Amino acid sequence: MSHEENELDLIKWPDPLPESWRLAEVPAARGFEHGFEIFEADQARGRCDVVLSLNSELKDAYPVSAHDRVVYPSEDAVAGSVQLVSEEIMRRDKACRRLVIATPEEDIEQIGRAESAGYRYVVDVDLHDRAVSLMTAEPSWVLEESRRIDEVPTR
Repeated sequence: MSHEENELDLIKWPDPLPESWRLAEVPAARGFEHGFEIFEADQARGRCDVVLSLNSELKDAYPVSAHDRVVYPSEDAVAGSVQLVSEEIMRRDKACRRLVIATPEEDIEQIGRAESAGYRYVVDVDLHDRAVSLMTAEPSWVLEESRRIDEVPTR
């Protein structure tokens, strides 16, 4: 197995959630594009609000793509909630290359929640009012393309 295959294997999306998980789209919080409340067997599992990265506080923190989105999980949102919302956003927008969660820098609990939801740590950045760790999730087609850097067309 090559080095590139090993790296990609480390970035596997979590297994699908059981059918007992569902999300309900609710009015988005002010300044957001979408709002979702998540349930597992009719038990509330938190909320996630979503905004285009270009319209977020992260727009200058990394090279933002037009379809990137930032996911803001509520404090009580569990990893399954973040995963379900992320899957829904990627399903709705096939051109979405990256989902981002900005956790407080060194907040091991929130970083762990994002990792359990399929995100991976990328970099720490300074915003105007705090330092955050950027966690990203990318659809499989983006991950596959990044493996092919040696296959550049010559014509």
